[in-house]
Amino acid sequence: MTEVAVREQAGKSGRERFAEFLRIYASLNTRVAYATDLGIPLDWVPGYRAPEPGRRRGRARRTEPTGLEWLNWCVRNDFASFADVRVEHVERWLEELARAGYRDATRARMLSAVSAFYQKYLLREGLAAHNPAALVDRSAQHLNRAGGTPSQTAMWSFEACRALLLAAHLLAGESRNGLRDRAMVEVLIGTGVRAEELVGVNLDDYLRPTPGGSAALRVHGKGAKDRRVALAAPVADAVEAYLAVRGETAVPALPGQVGHRPPRPLLITGTGRRVHVSHVQAVLRRLCATFAPAPDAPAPRSRWLRELLAGEQAALIATHLGPLRDTIHPHSARHSYATHAITRGAEPRQVQHDLGHAALSTTEGYLHDADGLAQSAAHELSPALHRGWLPAR
Repeated sequence: MTEVAVREQAGKSGRERFAEFLRIYASLNTRVAYATDLGIPLDWVPGYRAPEPGRRRGRARRTEPTGLEWLNWCVRNDFASFADVRVEHVERWLEELARAGYRDATRARMLSAVSAFYQKYLLREGLAAHNPAALVDRSAQHLNRAGGTPSQTAMWSFEACRALLLAAHLLAGESRNGLRDRAMVEVLIGTGVRAEELVGVNLDDYLRPTPGGSAALRVHGKGAKDRRVALAAPVADAVEAYLAVRGETAVPALPGQVGHRPPRPLLITGTGRRVHVSHVQAVLRRLCATFAPAPDAPAPRSRWLRELLAGEQAALIATHLGPLRDTIHPHSARHSYATHAITRGAEPRQVQHDLGHAALSTTEGYLHDADGLAQSAAHELSPALHRGWLPAR
């Protein structure tokens, strides 16, 4: 195994530095997956134990290096330091992987491993000045399209997501439930949760230990599997603004519930009941119909709304929401979250966990702690969606 990029600082061997990087991830499965893609020997992985001879569990794992893993490729091409690697070198590596028969999804995963190694370790340790993997044009490398049958779910463009968030922001203070509806849109777009998961969240599921700090939401997913999703600061601020006016509405106890305190839903109607999943789609449709009304729709009666729609921001919103008016559906938020987060360089494994896909058994649960939540793609995507119209934090 190479000592490339670790000779610059004495006192730590390459093995020690690779172990430091892998310890960022709490899950042993994740450590092994990254080590395999990067070409780090498995016996260097903290916590790894070789399986017993003759015993095989689950899917077969590639244990023998092919020579095309990133570290092995760097050694074969005589790189003395990771700081010497440029984006054209990474692209040449990806082309060699393609010629060797690696699928696009596999190449995308391996590229994300390299990007994480630079972003989360080499840059912080001063062993590289930039992340060349983040500069790769994924579209040109055919890495943005997932393998298998393409999803039939319509995706919102990045600007359409921004338009929905801005529309909800502009209307938040103008109706009784405006702050609640804005919080709903913020969480939907900022985390990619299912509409059913969103309305199923309870007050006790929201956690923000420090005002203005990081926040998390416990989501009750399919198959009775709970997971925690990170809320970036703009999303958490919208939730806090709603909680400040939410109040407590008494809900009569049902028969047989004497002495039993039912869960308190986070998102409630005017009578204190949990909002229904159909309300999520109704809010999205209302935003589109308000800013991009149908040609035969009557003019708004409210003066404040007429003035708002005459503004420059409203015109920009209408441009992007008009095409969505008749087909908008909350499930598109999940597809959009995944696509835009990965396009901006987020790790596919992390995005898949954020979405709670059941097939990711190897990553299930490894982000159920503060360190894992800090790596969420939400921290990259949400600030970008709000850039320019919310104050920077």
